Amino acid sequence: MIFSQENTNIATALAKSWGELETPKHNATVKVSLKSGGSYSFDYTDLNGIFEAARKVFKENGISVIQNSYTESTERGPLACVETMFLHSSGEWVKSLPLKFPAATGMQDFGGQITYMKRYSLSAMLGIATEKDDDANGASGNTYDYSNRQQGNSSQQSSNRNNIPMPSNAKEAGAIVINFGTKHKGKTLKQIWQDDISYIQWLANGEKTDPAIREGIGMMQVAAAQQEAQQKMQQQAV
Repeated sequence: MIFSQENTNIATALAKSWGELETPKHNATVKVSLKSGGSYSFDYTDLNGIFEAARKVFKENGISVIQNSYTESTERGPLACVETMFLHSSGEWVKSLPLKFPAATGMQDFGGQITYMKRYSLSAMLGIATEKDDDANGASGNTYDYSNRQQGNSSQQSSNRNNIPMPSNAKEAGAIVINFGTKHKGKTLKQIWQDDISYIQWLANGEKTDPAIREGIGMMQVAAAQQEAQQKMQQQAV
């Protein structure tokens, strides 16, 4: 996270906001049909639900949310990028480092990917859990069917094609054991995260990465960002 040079006011406002912010309830369901056959479904909080949870608390503390999305050209192809900024009424701000993933080729899939990235970026900055969600499944070649919870649709979470249970939090995600390859076979995601973060990034960007592993890495990224934010706030308070 990057803070403005002067950040006393926003640090105080964020500390108060985080103390008042509640984890939003899941308000939608998505059913994913895997390329290899079979399907699974899960509940999640969509982007609007996250904004609704933060809006009242942030308004009372003089904070607004700004999200910027753009593409970046690289030798390996275009990247979809998302940044999230919290702007305080004093003019002070804090923003995330850009979240970057290989850009989806189809317009609809690209739109879903940007929404997915905005959700992860915003939830990481807020330090809240909104899983489960996989609204970028189209970018991974899977098909999906969304249902809004307010319309009375619901479903039960199931396992993925490799029988790896979908994690419900970062701790469960870190305990997932990789059962393929030679370099890290038999290690947990937590162990790999500590030893070889580049491999974690490769898994997160891989088109064939198992949905549970991809989702678990997202949870671990959110938890890491939350921990970093808390440490920053503690340093500002000293």
